[in-house]
Amino acid sequence: MRRWLFRLTLGLLVLQAADAWADTDRLRFSGTGNGSTDVFVTAGPWLLDWSIHSETALPSYFEMRLHDGGSGQHIGTIVQLEGTGNGLKLFEHGAEYKISVVASNISWELEIAEVSEEKAAEIKRLSVGDPSLADASQQALRRVREGSFRSWRPEGNDALLLFDSDGMGLRASFIAPCPGLESATAISFVTPAVGSIDEYDSILLDDGTRCYFDRVVPTRIE
Repeated sequence: MRRWLFRLTLGLLVLQAADAWADTDRLRFSGTGNGSTDVFVTAGPWLLDWSIHSETALPSYFEMRLHDGGSGQHIGTIVQLEGTGNGLKLFEHGAEYKISVVASNISWELEIAEVSEEKAAEIKRLSVGDPSLADASQQALRRVREGSFRSWRPEGNDALLLFDSDGMGLRASFIAPCPGLESATAISFVTPAVGSIDEYDSILLDDGTRCYFDRVVPTRIE
């Protein structure tokens, strides 16, 4: 069954990078309203992946603050947002940290993972719009151009088939399985915060789940 689509551009993201995660364990925290993470320790650069959701029409607010894990001293505010959204944020220095959340009428999820110095440098290049030739080549393999398809169909939770008008199309696989895609009836195609506004690097499900493309290849779709 073919399903129709709509487009969403997210301007609230701190940073997006489709291949940002290293092969390492991730710390996960979640809550509703005010809360905080446990104290955690990173040995080097790390990424914070955050997402917030709301099931009410009431006004919502979200603020995330970074603290020194030992003293509890406030280091800085990571993000302030009215409404819902998600994003990635790179931190270049490892230490002992804690994150506190001030929120109303929302649920939030945080994931924390270390990345290598090389990966951190690549993310920084992408964030300032000056990728190397190798970065740009890899980036192109993870993008879907606007207007290159008319409808879509999930292939389980692992990939998305994108149809054009003549039986040819695209198969977009994800960095990790996209939970909920198989049963989704509507998805948003999201443009990157850095770079072209005529390409998509990920999709967003109705529940706020964000899934980044890993490989996009031409294919014949029956």
